[in-house]
Amino acid sequence: MSENLKELKNSYPDFNFENLAKIANVEVRLTAQLGKTKVPLKDILRYEQGAIVMLDNKEEEPVDIFVDNVLVARGVVVAVDNCYGVKITEIIER
Repeated sequence: MSENLKELKNSYPDFNFENLAKIANVEVRLTAQLGKTKVPLKDILRYEQGAIVMLDNKEEEPVDIFVDNVLVARGVVVAVDNCYGVKITEIIER
């Protein structure tokens, strides 16, 4: 059992983590959504390299984080070693 799973097990003693351990290595799609917009197809057809697409989020607004199309968290964009990442700032409670 991994250290992370052991920590979770200690934090939630009533939860059946044996079943979770069976699926812990299943890969899921994680998506960070900067924003969205609606654009007429005729405008998209005119896009060229370097075109800027305006999104509905403001620069300071959080980024939505989805796991298999389910919103699970929010965060802020960060730069790490010449790559972009998302620092999680809020976990969405179910």
